[in-house]
Amino acid sequence: MLNKKLYTSDKEQYLYGVLIVFISGALLSAVIRLFTQEYVVTAIDVLALVIGYFIIDDYEKNRNIVHIVIRLFWLSSFAIFFFIFYFDYSLHILLILLVPLTGSILLDTKDFIYHGSYFLFGFFLLMLYGFLYSENPMYLHNADFIIAFSLLFFFVLGLSLVYNQSIKKSYLELQKANEQKSFLLKEIHHRVKNNLNIVASILGLERFESSTEEVHKLIQQNKLRIESIAMVHEILYKSDDLEHINFETYVTKLSEHIMATESNDENVSIHLDIVPLELGIESMIQFGIIINELMTNSIKYAFPQTTGTINIVLQKHKHHYKFIYEDDGIGMQNKEPGFGQNLIKMSAHQLKAALSINNEKGLQYAFVFQGPSA
Repeated sequence: MLNKKLYTSDKEQYLYGVLIVFISGALLSAVIRLFTQEYVVTAIDVLALVIGYFIIDDYEKNRNIVHIVIRLFWLSSFAIFFFIFYFDYSLHILLILLVPLTGSILLDTKDFIYHGSYFLFGFFLLMLYGFLYSENPMYLHNADFIIAFSLLFFFVLGLSLVYNQSIKKSYLELQKANEQKSFLLKEIHHRVKNNLNIVASILGLERFESSTEEVHKLIQQNKLRIESIAMVHEILYKSDDLEHINFETYVTKLSEHIMATESNDENVSIHLDIVPLELGIESMIQFGIIINELMTNSIKYAFPQTTGTINIVLQKHKHHYKFIYEDDGIGMQNKEPGFGQNLIKMSAHQLKAALSINNEKGLQYAFVFQGPSA
């Protein structure tokens, strides 16, 4: 309950603050009333806490801010109505001012007017009953108090409506600006992806200009490297989140592309075991380079005459993540580091990852790095 990471927008952060105040106030009131042996009020406070718990739990599962605000609006209203009645219309009446003030910030104008009208009607009936039947004339039978309270109440109500309109206008302006920004960023990622694919296509055409097998291999390797980077921009272009990329989505898409491009038969199978993780574009590009180098190397050299398996694993530990690439092939035959291996080490350095290599049973590369929420 009350997972702060779920409350990201301005309204949700304000709601988070309201919920903290609501829970703290109800809990403090319950403890004080319990010590003063006011068991009825204690029971009401505890009931409000229990109902509040279920309301918050439902919101964190369904993320419908309108529903939770309306439910809290009426939960708070009924609790305050009860206290006004139970304490015989004492200064608890002033607590009623908090309801429209809070509701105006979190509800749009239509909902605020609709529920506020019923709230005013209920409050009027409660005050009328108190005026006719209450044995405490200190406030309800005092003209100065009624005038002052009425002026204050309608001032808060009017201020709430004006503030609601101001917030709504600012929110719509920010939303429009954000939509324009998102559109432009998507367009940039789309154009970058297209430009990289054009470069990859030019490299593909260059293969036909040379009859040397070694040149063909170099061109194909660089073509795949560019395509792995282009794929990052393609995923961002198609996603609603323009800052983070799902690790499993990218690795799945990239590995399928490499298998389709490099593997001419079905002797190589690939298994993925990846925990949920979202990374930024720079980190994801580095992992794309690493996976591209390791997979192409495995497909070409690890299984010369036998079938084999490639495992790509991402594990979450208490303070870090561990990315493991392994195959069950013949292992690394060339001990001298080539361009691909140097490229992998450079990417590991960019990721600030600790790299370890095991060449005993097949080949295994392990990268230990700090994730965003490890």
